[in-house]
Amino acid sequence: MAGSKRKPKNEPAQKKIAQESSSLKRLKRFKAIAEKEFQTMKPLLDEAFDYAIPFRKGSSDGTGQKRVNKAFDQTAIVGAFRFAGRLWQDFVSEEMFTLKPGDILPDDIKNQLRPELEKYTTILTAMCSNGEFDLAFHEMGLDLSASTGAMYVQQGDKDLPARFLTVPIDELRLLCGPHGDVMGVFWDRKWPVWHIEEEFEDEKSRFGEKLQDKIQNKPEDGITLTVATLYDKKSKGWITSTWVDCDDVIFREEKTRTNPWITPRYFRVPGETYGRGPVMLAMPSIKTLNTAQSLSLQSAAIALLGIWTAVDDGVFNPDMSDIEPGAIWTVARNGGVLGPSIQRMQDPRIDVSNIVLNDLRMAVQSTMMDQSLPPDGASVRSATEILERVKRLASDHTGAFGRLVYEIIVPLARRLLEIASNLNLIESGLNIDQLLVQVKVSSPIATSRAAQRMEKIVQFVEICLAILQERASNVAKLEDALEHIGHELGVPSRFVVTAEERAEIQKREQEMAAMAAAAQAMGENVSGVEGVAA
Repeated sequence: MAGSKRKPKNEPAQKKIAQESSSLKRLKRFKAIAEKEFQTMKPLLDEAFDYAIPFRKGSSDGTGQKRVNKAFDQTAIVGAFRFAGRLWQDFVSEEMFTLKPGDILPDDIKNQLRPELEKYTTILTAMCSNGEFDLAFHEMGLDLSASTGAMYVQQGDKDLPARFLTVPIDELRLLCGPHGDVMGVFWDRKWPVWHIEEEFEDEKSRFGEKLQDKIQNKPEDGITLTVATLYDKKSKGWITSTWVDCDDVIFREEKTRTNPWITPRYFRVPGETYGRGPVMLAMPSIKTLNTAQSLSLQSAAIALLGIWTAVDDGVFNPDMSDIEPGAIWTVARNGGVLGPSIQRMQDPRIDVSNIVLNDLRMAVQSTMMDQSLPPDGASVRSATEILERVKRLASDHTGAFGRLVYEIIVPLARRLLEIASNLNLIESGLNIDQLLVQVKVSSPIATSRAAQRMEKIVQFVEICLAILQERASNVAKLEDALEHIGHELGVPSRFVVTAEERAEIQKREQEMAAMAAAAQAMGENVSGVEGVAA
């Protein structure tokens, strides 16, 4: 129509740019909220980094730093590494989880699903067996010992289906959701420009003008790359957006059904997003131990070199008399008739008892779940005491077991399942809802807990067999009980006889018994006929 106005051809592009700009503003607003909370936690995190995990702090302050200037005792540092190693042993080891049918399903459907789910479990476990996951998990465990761990699980290719990258917690900003879970993750890291060009080669056409200019003229310069992952309630998925600080342009946006970030927290103070780990729990003893060790070293240095006094005769400058080993202090006199021109002061007696230091070390090790035995030179401890210590430390993860499963194992299984489905390694459509399909932890600590739960069933079966003997099956379903125990302990389904298979076995046995009885009867009849004929 003549009166109608024709829309400009570039209107869709302008609309898209406006939407991206609005989305970026929203992301920056959420990031500012997360930054504000991070700043409140930063003093606690800095203490944990300084005294326990100095080598896990980000490189934003520069590379090649010593990082251990504040640590005078390495008990906390060693304890953090042992905590991470024990976490791997308890929750990962050879097999960390298995996919199993939900408890609400009938037994016959469970028996049909188990072999297929075990095949999926084998594929998902193989995706984590390239060594990269073990390294990333250990580094995440170090951060978790202090506060919050963070692992980025990215989809790879056919050769490496999943890539695992641990990010130091001081590079992340976490946004808390209404239920206390993490609903947003913002990752800032300084990258060389040419690294960004290589990593995001497929998105070059979406780079901003300033970034393209840096690629052409200053490829070695460093710029801050931001990766923001936010939960989208409408689509019930996660959107990961990427941009650089020099351009307000989102050049990569990925939508996933699962969260690519794993952010476990050992325990959490109500109202806080970041977690608090054993290092923060042990911080009073850690700081006291470091102070005591520092005073002991200063006392030894002063005893070795001494502090000297000198007569105020204009030779020495009082302003240059420092309190340090080998220092000379200017005084009015050094004894009768002013005394000698220079003499050594009496050494201070700063004696921090080794008993106090050992008690502090034991307190730090106990809080950080370090099971190391006493040193060779320490007082002899009985075998009973050592066994009780190991037994007590073996249950240290019990309180945090549920949270660690909820924030590590279950989201990891869901993420690996989505990646395997995208790469056509498994059939798509499987959803882990913990009702129809559930993730069961099969690590050593979970197997130990399952064995404890099965003890009452085993005791019941043993009592029935001891009292009733052959008639025990009249009271206890022995075969069903043993089948249940096998599944709970993680025994593969191909080694466990199901109820249907037992029924078939019994049917075959009955048929064989009937055939044997018929053959025996036939033989007796033949013998009788032969006897009559004779």
